[in-house]
Order: sequence, then C-alpha cells, then structure tokens
Amino acid sequence: MDQQIWIAITFIAFLLSFTVVGIYSATQKQNTTNDYLLASRNVNPWLTALSAMATGQSGYLFIGVIGFTYKVGVASIWIPVAWAIGDYIAWWLIFKKLRLVSQQTNSDTVSSFLGQENLRSGKNNGRLITIISALITIAFLGTYASAQLVAASKGLNAIFGWNYQLGVIIGAVIVVIYCFSGGIRASIWTDSVQAILMIGSLLVLCIVGLINCGGFGELWTKLNAIDPTLTNLIPANLPWGFFPYFLGWIVAGFGAVGQPHILVRAMAIDSAENVAFARNIKFVCGQINSATAFGVGLTARAL
Repeated sequence: MDQQIWIAITFIAFLLSFTVVGIYSATQKQNTTNDYLLASRNVNPWLTALSAMATGQSGYLFIGVIGFTYKVGVASIWIPVAWAIGDYIAWWLIFKKLRLVSQQTNSDTVSSFLGQENLRSGKNNGRLITIISALITIAFLGTYASAQLVAASKGLNAIFGWNYQLGVIIGAVIVVIYCFSGGIRASIWTDSVQAILMIGSLLVLCIVGLINCGGFGELWTKLNAIDPTLTNLIPANLPWGFFPYFLGWIVAGFGAVGQPHILVRAMAIDSAENVAFARNIKFVCGQINSATAFGVGLTARAL
C-alpha cells in the first residue's frame, strides 16, 4: 500500500482516538456548572501536568520551535530555554495561590475569579471586571485558538497537500464535539493523551534523524557545510544584544499567567498541595519535548 495512504490511515486513527477519549470523558461528568468548567476540582496532578504541557506547547513547539530551528540553527535553543524559565516561575509564584483562592471565592472561571478578587479588595465593580475580562478572553483566546488551528492545518498541508481551510474545519469540529460532550474534563483527558503522543513522536523523530545524519558529529559537520551560521550559539542581528533578547523570552514564558486555558488547569487540580508536583512533571516533560523538537529542527535541516 502507498506510504501516503498509511500515513492518512494512522492520522485518522489518532483523530478518532482523541475524539473517543473526549466523548468517553462525558461518562464521568456530573450535571453541574462546576464539573463542566473545572471537572469538580478533582483532576489528577499527572493529568494537570500533561494537559498543561500539551496545550501550551502544541503549535508553538511543532511548528514554531522546529521551524525556527530549521531556519536559524543552534541559536534557536535560547527561546525554549528562556520560555521554560518564565513558565516555571509563573507556576511557582501564582498557580498554588490561584487554586486556593479560586476555591475560597467559588470561582469557576478566570473571569469570575478576577471579579471576586475585586470584591474581596473592598471595591464594588466586580461584575464589571468579570464582564470586561470575559470579553477580552473571548477576543484574544479566540485568536490564539485560531492560531493553533492554522498550525495544525499547515501540518496537514505539508503532509497530505490538503488546503488550509479543510485542516481548520477538521480540527474545529473535533474540538467542538469533545468539549461539548465532556467540558474541561474532555479537554484535559484528550490533551493528556496527546502529550504522551507528542513526547513519543518527537523522541522517535529526533533519534531517527540523528541516525540518518550519522550522529552528532556528522550533524554538526553537515550544518556547517550548509551554512556556518547554523552552528552559532548566539543569534545574529540582535539590536539590543543577547540579554534583552533572552529576558524577553523569559517574560513570554511567564505569560502563562495570562492564558486562561492554562490557568483553569491549575484551578481544576485536586489539591493546591499537588500544584508543585504537577509543575515539576510539566517542566521535565516540557524540556524533553523542547530538546527533541530542537533536534528535529536541526536534523531536518541537515538532511
């Protein structure tokens, strides 16, 4: 059978498995708003970590990091490193407190949490804060979700030659189906399965790429032969130098505190005491993914 057909069959099988996992999660749901939005605040820390990693690294890692590494070479390493530092600081400083206070204020969403915090501080415009933050979330998270769908459609276009619109439609339909079926629990479960697939597939791709390159030494030689700048450790053409560049990406990683789809996973974890465990698991798995994505980008350029 043609290789392209096998790839298509495998891809469809994975899509169906993700959809089934999401729909199956609906069997565990309770008919309450809290369960739909936060899975009754009873999510296992492993699932919290894996789902947060998957939702935070999807298009950014598979399209962004790999593509940027392919373009600029070794110097791209500073982006995932700095991003990880900022992200870890955000989880360390904010997420445990968020889990505690959101339960104390009975907040099921980030917007309601901000409104309740406004009321707790003695002000009386909590409702207005909730509405404004909800509108901001819809506008900007909608844009973010669109970017993820576009990233997925680019992958489908590269592999199968499908047009971008078809990839966006397929992704959107699948997400809508399992989210309406199981709420945040469906999203967390499917993200966790996808996280495992992400880790495994990147490891395999990186190892196969290195083998085909002939090892690290040959990889370095081939990159140098293509363009000596590909093996430079420091990015070229930085107007303000390296430190502001690196610091900027740390701040970008800290931006997790402004991403509701990540914040709600901390709000949904089964205990505030488990936030640190989830943070460490997410960090380790995320660094494995970043390292292998970096390797995939380099080997793809060399080959």
